[in-house]
Amino acid sequence: MVFQDFRLLDHLSIYQNVALPLIVQGRDERGFQAEVRELLKWVGLGDKMTALPPTLSGGEKQRVAIARALIVQPELLLADEPTGNVDPSMARRLIRLFAELHRSGTSVVIATHDLSLMDQFEEARRLVLGEGRLHIYD
Repeated sequence: MVFQDFRLLDHLSIYQNVALPLIVQGRDERGFQAEVRELLKWVGLGDKMTALPPTLSGGEKQRVAIARALIVQPELLLADEPTGNVDPSMARRLIRLFAELHRSGTSVVIATHDLSLMDQFEEARRLVLGEGRLHIYD
């Protein structure tokens, strides 16, 4: 799950925030260190592994939250307004990231009010909730 408000732990480094789900699972850090570092590089934060969340921009925090959700290699990723706290350029980058995740086999469900942004995610199915009804568009 990628939360709209990030839900990062401010006293932990970016690396530690991403590694947290693996630590909670009881995995040995020696077995996942490289995986966490590679994922942080993939989301464009390889140079900020020791940074604390309060020092990051909204887009950077969002990418940390996405990396933390992905580190456990979920089959399904739920993202609540993942572009709501970032500038338009970062929003497009995040949508491209979600599209890449989808192509790699992760089902991605995004809750958003920004339908124009979702137009850039062409392969996405749309489920629109309006007037108490769910409408499905292909």
